[in-house]
Amino acid sequence: MKKHSTNIRIFLSAIVLTGIISSPIHAQEYGLKKGRNISLSIKGQQTDNRKTYFNLGLLSNYQNLNGASINIISDVVHQRTSGFQLSGFVNIVGNRSSGMQMAGLANISGIKSHGLRIGGLFNISGKSTFGAQFSGIGNLAGNNQKGLMVTGLLNMGSVDMKGIMISGMANIAGNEQKGIAISGLTNVSGGNMHGAQITSLMNISGTTNEGLQLAALSNVSVTNKGLQLSGLANYAGDNKGLQLGLTNVSNKCGKGVQIGLLNLNGDSCARQIGIVNLKPQTRTQIIVSGGNLNKTNLAVRFKNRLIYTQLGASMILGELSDKVSVAGIYRTGLAFPLIKDRLHLNTDIGYCHIETLDNSNLPDRLYAIQPRVGLEYNPHKRFGVFIAGGYSWERTYKNNQAHSKHPIVEAGLVFF
Repeated sequence: MKKHSTNIRIFLSAIVLTGIISSPIHAQEYGLKKGRNISLSIKGQQTDNRKTYFNLGLLSNYQNLNGASINIISDVVHQRTSGFQLSGFVNIVGNRSSGMQMAGLANISGIKSHGLRIGGLFNISGKSTFGAQFSGIGNLAGNNQKGLMVTGLLNMGSVDMKGIMISGMANIAGNEQKGIAISGLTNVSGGNMHGAQITSLMNISGTTNEGLQLAALSNVSVTNKGLQLSGLANYAGDNKGLQLGLTNVSNKCGKGVQIGLLNLNGDSCARQIGIVNLKPQTRTQIIVSGGNLNKTNLAVRFKNRLIYTQLGASMILGELSDKVSVAGIYRTGLAFPLIKDRLHLNTDIGYCHIETLDNSNLPDRLYAIQPRVGLEYNPHKRFGVFIAGGYSWERTYKNNQAHSKHPIVEAGLVFF
């Protein structure tokens, strides 16, 4: 054991001594930048642009690597590497690196990097990176990133990012993104996005989305030519694709479609499918009515040229229950003009949720499907009267069983 310890001490002493002696000689002979070189090396014989084929040491500082370099602390190469770099803390290449870099903290290339890079915290390139990168905090490039990028927090390319990007927090492309970006919080493309952005919070495309934006919260794009799919909201300055979410907002909508609970568009030609659809020509109207089933009904109607949707609340008494029940109703239908701006034929179908309250002889809640046909007369632009008839089929939520059925007769007033 003592013999082995003695040999190790002699070996390390030789490394330190060689580094101390050789460092100033190399700096003087080959014009290298100042830096300690505590290592053993196998080098080529050319005096100009000398290459290191194998390097083993504590910390290294030399001109070019064509082979392998293993260091306990750091490996600094002033110009180019082609091969394998492994260090406990950091690998630094002044110009271009090709091959494989592994470091406990960071891999840094002044211009370009080609190959596989694994950094405990960062992988950084002054301009471009091509290949695969894995890091704990970030993969950063001053220009372009291409290939596979996986990091705990941030992937960023100041110009373009192409390939597969996976991060815990964000993927950011200063200009264009091509490929798939998956992040924990956000994906950002300053220019066009071709491919897919998938995140839990927000996706942003600064110019055009020509692929898929999928977010649990929201998607934003100046122009959407692809699919925006979100759990809460989608926004596009100009929607030429498909927006699918709870809320969809667009200033213009040349050929696009909005599908959601609430659709808002600044273009009268927008194609909208939803509970509430709003665009410049939409009229918001208040309806007060009553009938044999719904004794009192108050509703808001959103009416476009032919299509309308309606949200309302009702009090039910008599036909269905002896004591008061309440209901929420949603209707969607078509209004056919019989006399322009005066008389319309309205046809719609409604879904009615009924809370039976204190009616002990009824289930706690029911639902009903209610088709109707009616006539609406508008003697004034902001006032109208209507009468409608239809049928209501009530069913139980539990086991979806038929409960009762009733004809519907309603009449009421329309304001605004």
